[in-house]
Amino acid sequence: MANPNDKYYMLSPASGKVIGIEEESRTITIFMHLHNVHITAAPLDGVVKRITPEKGSFKPAFIRDADFNTRNTIELMTKYGDVKVVQIAGFFTRKIKCEVNEGQSVVKTERMGKICFGSRVDVSIPEGFEIRVKEGDKVKCRKTAIASPCATSP
Repeated sequence: MANPNDKYYMLSPASGKVIGIEEESRTITIFMHLHNVHITAAPLDGVVKRITPEKGSFKPAFIRDADFNTRNTIELMTKYGDVKVVQIAGFFTRKIKCEVNEGQSVVKTERMGKICFGSRVDVSIPEGFEIRVKEGDKVKCRKTAIASPCATSP
């Protein structure tokens, strides 16, 4: 059994339910219900490369149309490759708080921001990592290992 505290494991950046895994883009989508904690945390150690806020609609975060909702993309440069953590506002959510700055170093589990009320987080998985969760799994921010290095990775 894998130890999620192992420094090489990628931890969930949000608490909620895995509602999608896109194999081609290597992206995991996590829906945060109103009752989940809405903090977003760094899934790996890295440096904030870019932060891109985008205005959009406010559709329910669990439907595909939410791809066009207001969002904030935090790109992290990690030793495994770039990772994107996308904070997506939902129907009730009108505010995304980003608590990091470009150029800032972050450590795995460090708080990066908050999305108020029910919303969604998409996280990209770097090449060389194996996805460890499946649709329907419940994940905990800073605790659940969502990906692990493949046998050939460092």
